Amino acid sequence: NCGVCPGLPGGVGCAVVCPVYRIACNICRQQCVGGSSGSLHGRLAEHLRCAARPEAASGGDGAMAVHHGRYRNGVTPNLSFELLITESNAILRGVCEAYYIFNGGPG
Repeated sequence: NCGVCPGLPGGVGCAVVCPVYRIACNICRQQCVGGSSGSLHGRLAEHLRCAARPEAASGGDGAMAVHHGRYRNGVTPNLSFELLITESNAILRGVCEAYYIFNGGPG
């Protein structure tokens, strides 16, 4: 019963590593693009924890924690996730992440 996989469109599994991904708040449509050298599952699960408990010290300055702490405090997180690309090279992954941040990318 993974709490992350059901949020991924197209049957993408969350075991994917080195992802660049997009998270959207389904309440206000604000979006966040991020990347990780770890698994998609681990990173998105961390975002979900931070959104659910923005006051928690481990993620208090993350984008979802800040968003939910400021604007959605007390509201159950309603987030959607999209895998944009996978890239094992850290420099290229950072370039891809920057591209999607500045140009919107697919979706």
